[in-house]
Amino acid sequence: MVNEVSEVRQYLDGQNINEKSIYRICFMLAKWYKQQGLSHIRIRETIFEWGKKYHINIDCNLNRIITRVMNDKHRLRGDETTVRVSKEDVEEIIRRFDNSTVRRTALAVLCYAKVAADSDGEFSISLTALSDWLKISKSTTSTKCFEELCDFSYVEKIQRKTLYSWDNKIRSKTLVLKILVPIENKGEFVLKDNDIDELYGDIFGQGV
Repeated sequence: MVNEVSEVRQYLDGQNINEKSIYRICFMLAKWYKQQGLSHIRIRETIFEWGKKYHINIDCNLNRIITRVMNDKHRLRGDETTVRVSKEDVEEIIRRFDNSTVRRTALAVLCYAKVAADSDGEFSISLTALSDWLKISKSTTSTKCFEELCDFSYVEKIQRKTLYSWDNKIRSKTLVLKILVPIENKGEFVLKDNDIDELYGDIFGQGV
């Protein structure tokens, strides 16, 4: 989620693949192969080879994804992207939440906002991708966790949604949020290789 290069490397190794997220996964793979200098047709062929290797059914319009990627000027965030969490960040979470799942969700959203939010604190996030990252169900993320994050003024849902679709079928919903706490990228705790569980343990395991 934060280190996109690390995320793609896991997909390339056949790890953490959720076929409900196949659109996002193919998009990320296409960006990776674009950065390796592959052409449209070689990206298509290589992604299908990857799918065959790991028995993944690629049921989306891959050419549309590749075309979108080729027109996208943004590179994948990589190892140079460092997210830091401060004691002040942690205090904001503890002040609002008790449940460990909600706290983990708040921490993950905070880390993502630090790299993705615009100057107004707004950012879009895929609920499916977030659920995969946290290893909790999408229904838990979208109902219990986000309701609590909104009710206790951690984030605000912006009344617009981005829908990714192909073949006239809506397959993925991206939520637009505004973070309501400071997101200055500083602090003694560091998110390493997208490992949100390790970061959570480093923070809350020390009784912060």
